[in-house]
Amino acid sequence: MLLGVAMIVAAGLSACNDEPKYRDADLPVGKRVEDLLSRMTVEEKVNQASAELLRMNEYYEKRNYALGHVRNVGHFLPEGNLPNDPKSVAERINEDTRLSMEANRWGIPVLQHGEALHGAQWGNATCFPQSIGMAATFDEDLYSREAEVVARELRAVGVRQVYAPVINITRDQRWGRGQESYGEDVLLNSRMGVAYVKGLEGNGVVATPKHFVDNYGEGGHDSFASIRSWRELREVYLEPFRACVEEGGARGIMSSYNSVDGIPASCNGKLLKDILKDEWGFEGIVVSDYEAVDIASRNHHVAETPEDALALSMNNGLDLQLNTTNEHLIDLVKSGKISEKILDESVRRILKVKFGIGLFDDPFVDPEAAAAVVRCEEHRNLAYEAALECMTLLKNDGILPLRKGKIRRIGLFGPAADHLNLGDYSGGIGGWKGEGITPYEGLKKAFEGSAEVYLAPAGQSVQAARGCDVVIFFPSITEEEGSDRSSFNLPSSTVRQERGTGGGLIVDGRQSLEVRIDQEKMVRDLIATGKPVIVVLHNGAVIDISGWVDGAAAVLEAWYPGEQGGRAIADVLTGEYSPGGRLPFTWVRSIGQNPSYHSIKSSGRGYGYVENDGSPLYPFGFGLSYTTFGYGDMQMPETIEKGEPLIVKVTVTNTGSVKGDEVVQAYIHDELASVVRPLRQLAAFKRITLEPGESREVELEIPNRQFALWDADMNFRVEEGWFEVWLGRNAGEKITGGRVYVK
Repeated sequence: MLLGVAMIVAAGLSACNDEPKYRDADLPVGKRVEDLLSRMTVEEKVNQASAELLRMNEYYEKRNYALGHVRNVGHFLPEGNLPNDPKSVAERINEDTRLSMEANRWGIPVLQHGEALHGAQWGNATCFPQSIGMAATFDEDLYSREAEVVARELRAVGVRQVYAPVINITRDQRWGRGQESYGEDVLLNSRMGVAYVKGLEGNGVVATPKHFVDNYGEGGHDSFASIRSWRELREVYLEPFRACVEEGGARGIMSSYNSVDGIPASCNGKLLKDILKDEWGFEGIVVSDYEAVDIASRNHHVAETPEDALALSMNNGLDLQLNTTNEHLIDLVKSGKISEKILDESVRRILKVKFGIGLFDDPFVDPEAAAAVVRCEEHRNLAYEAALECMTLLKNDGILPLRKGKIRRIGLFGPAADHLNLGDYSGGIGGWKGEGITPYEGLKKAFEGSAEVYLAPAGQSVQAARGCDVVIFFPSITEEEGSDRSSFNLPSSTVRQERGTGGGLIVDGRQSLEVRIDQEKMVRDLIATGKPVIVVLHNGAVIDISGWVDGAAAVLEAWYPGEQGGRAIADVLTGEYSPGGRLPFTWVRSIGQNPSYHSIKSSGRGYGYVENDGSPLYPFGFGLSYTTFGYGDMQMPETIEKGEPLIVKVTVTNTGSVKGDEVVQAYIHDELASVVRPLRQLAAFKRITLEPGESREVELEIPNRQFALWDADMNFRVEEGWFEVWLGRNAGEKITGGRVYVK
């Protein structure tokens, strides 16, 4: 297979009549890059700075194998009803890579890219809980292990760059892509983002945090113009990106569709050059979101033509436009609108990444080995562990856990009862092809031989609930990329009966459907039967539950829990596992309180509304358990130096009767500062597991950076003074605390 490639490379070297230094794996990456760059023509450089995305129906007809980047073919195989098992995907990507290496004189391999928001997005790779669910775990170690698995399943088939993670902070719950994020908090976004980036990069996959930056605007609209001040951008929206670059080692960044301070992000020199490259020292590839460069002219109207927009973008720090053509770039370079120096800098970065991940030295994969890696038992077990940890209990009047042997009949209602709710970016073109477990399947197995689990067919009257001992309602909402919300109520859902699934209900707006369900009415009618009603939510953002939560016996937030979600839901409801997830965003009482987040700055007057005092239904970090925890007094020094972290210690005891998880959360407040600071900010957190009666000393390290601010002159520094520090189970609670002087 490599003979053709070797001949092409040999011919190129013969023509140049010098030593192939770039082929020497023992040389430093920088020397290999410069040697290869010196050999390349302008046309060859342009090809390396160009990318391609082709749907399945055009892939093999239009593929330009000379281009340096391509959306991997495995991503689209399900679209053509072609085999998309790991072996087949690996074989097709190998073939694509071989042809790409033969299509250029130097045997430069193509960088196969794709998506990996909560699993490798092709075919039947392991599907983990959505990002918002993983944020609810407050468990960096677990998330890092997940990223390592995702990287192994990407590398197994030959995908070496992914456009993940999404680290856009979500403070307006109307945004449809909130499920892809880690919620509202700066620190939580930063730590989870770094964990995911390290897991990918440490296993040879280029992480590309997105969308740089502030990817939604007023009203929660996707890609609306950012009106944030540079102070707010620095304090909040840029910080997770900085962490992923400086601490995580991300070798990719994706610019967003929106404008920032009047300049489209794809051609914003202050963002891409001044901050990202010069200030943070980013040495990787800056890619545009798909067609974002064209949008700078088509939508934003800052350039007359797409060609002008591309010149504007590359001259302001963009390295690679993700699009389906490179026809403009060669003309722009030849005309001088983009200098060859600018082109060289971008190609230098691209080649550095390719050499850095070993793509030149090991461009192919073993298809047989891929089949053994993807969705192996170890990976499925980790997906189950992640699904368990993300479960967040919001209300429980004592009905949970359900005791086997004391219940004869359980009724399941709602559109998501027998549906695998995975969320955005799931599998090949969003249609995951693995074998998951629905809530109905999980509960049926859990109560096998103990109780009947009755699945109500589509449209059946809630009167059927009267014959059940317990009723569980599984609602569903519409939210995804391109689907922002103006209402937080449970929507009416159109559902259809799906043959061969035991009468399950499938939510699918693309099919001819049969029954329309008013979910708000259904949950209230179920409660009106007098039976205990447990509501299990599948969502990634706030739902207005104020109209029925008082009547519900319990509310479990399951998020989009991945392929093992049904099993995890069943194990939490039956008490096999005590829920330990915590809310990664503030749960408002009504849409009128939105946007809302815990780290607000002080008001000049008040915080309430005519209708309420402005407090949330559930604060950030909230979550219940089947056990209880006691805290001792917090221990910390009275003073610290400006350059050192604060070490906080506390003894936590499981004071209940079952094993459980607690998330210890540390918050701080700057008592006197030169600029207005948040009333509270999450400064550190740690998830621990304790047996009944077990005590453990928990040590939290609050980095010195958490005490810093952007001063009036926009200098980032720590000011001397007193800080309040406290521990709590959520942002609305203070259990133990004190003061520290930073000098």
